[in-house]
Amino acid sequence: MARRCTWSAEDEAWLEARLREVNGRRTARTLDVASVQDAVERLLGSGAPWLVHHGGDVDDGRQHTSLCLCARTPTGVVVGLGASRTGPASPDRAFSDLAGWDLWTPSANAVRTERWAARRAPDRRALVVARSGGSLLDAVLARPEDDAPRRVYADWLEEQGDPRGEFIAVQCELAAGGVEPARRAALEERERALLDLHQAAWLGALSTDAASVSFSRGFLAEVTVLDVEAVEAAQATLLKEPVTTLVFATRRRVEVARILSWPWLATVRDLEFRSSRWSPAPMGREGLATLLSTRRLRALTSLGLSGQWIRDEGAHLLGETDAFGALTALSLASDSFTASGVEALSKAPWFPGLTRLSLTDDELGPDAAEVLARVRFKRLERLALSSNRLGNEGAVALAGSKHLGRLESLWLASNRIGVSGAAALLEAHPFARTRLVLEGNPIGARNKERLAARDGSEG
Repeated sequence: MARRCTWSAEDEAWLEARLREVNGRRTARTLDVASVQDAVERLLGSGAPWLVHHGGDVDDGRQHTSLCLCARTPTGVVVGLGASRTGPASPDRAFSDLAGWDLWTPSANAVRTERWAARRAPDRRALVVARSGGSLLDAVLARPEDDAPRRVYADWLEEQGDPRGEFIAVQCELAAGGVEPARRAALEERERALLDLHQAAWLGALSTDAASVSFSRGFLAEVTVLDVEAVEAAQATLLKEPVTTLVFATRRRVEVARILSWPWLATVRDLEFRSSRWSPAPMGREGLATLLSTRRLRALTSLGLSGQWIRDEGAHLLGETDAFGALTALSLASDSFTASGVEALSKAPWFPGLTRLSLTDDELGPDAAEVLARVRFKRLERLALSSNRLGNEGAVALAGSKHLGRLESLWLASNRIGVSGAAALLEAHPFARTRLVLEGNPIGARNKERLAARDGSEG
């Protein structure tokens, strides 16, 4: 469905006035109304996060050229007009708040451009983007958790003879539950048939070699990126899909600034970066700092960083950020943290509100367990601390916590917990109904019997 920018009378008046100011008395290297409007439409048709259009480079530092920068936003497009000065035409020479623009690595400008577009200034203007079909797809993208816009859009597509409409309707009915077995079997058969016939067309440039995908309620819901460059080439496809789960599982380093330029990130709720502890390309502290600088992930509810080697420095960054105020699940695995890092992490305003926390294979030690035992968790249901050398001291600290009474499961496998530590956990009143996972610990025969009996009674 085509996207077009709607220029109101006030927008056009601003554009004409701004062009007169930017072009000045020059007759060369200028822009006109038509060229700026065309630049906006080219941005919308490209799937790119921004586009630069100018009147031409100049060799003489005393000369100017008119420059237009168009940037996508969650609600439309911001267009800015300025005069590029002193040398090759570049946005940072036209707009002072774009200092440091990287001409050679465009992906490095993602966060810089996002902040530029968010600022109000007389040299830029936010425009409304309209979509054919009554903005029905826009409603789906704006409310990815809601079925109602999907069903309305499905009806519209079926009226156009588009099989995607039937697919959306079928998957929405399956997801709603309460379907009789015979009806469910028929729906599932039709679901498979529609996918077999049309999935390649629906994925467009998004090759299954580049990403592993799954559909839910008629749209792409989960994308596991195997090849970042190939997925980047499929942005036009992803712009039309309310992807809620995004996973990076590639051996190559993921340039965080590059992916933050992807304009469809606003629908993502679950974000994960996977690699092994000894991966040659971890995110590191610098990549995490870039990730925390964006506004596009403020609706994130789950964040997973496995083998990204952010260490205590990264834990401090997470503890200081308000970027993920909606976060309810955090996983930091195959890394290295001390009690200091965990203490810093626990200071984040969202940390006590987590429902799931996983810090597995992180070399924590017993002091970190003592820190976690003091956190005033409000609704933590799952705590995973396996492979951390917590020992008896760490187990006793957790057993004595007054803030872990809501735990449904506590994973402490391979932690060098002995007889006394296991006994403390098994006898802790808050853990009476908690599933305790203690495999790989020398807890003694008697404690193994108690654990088995307890698991049996729960079953």
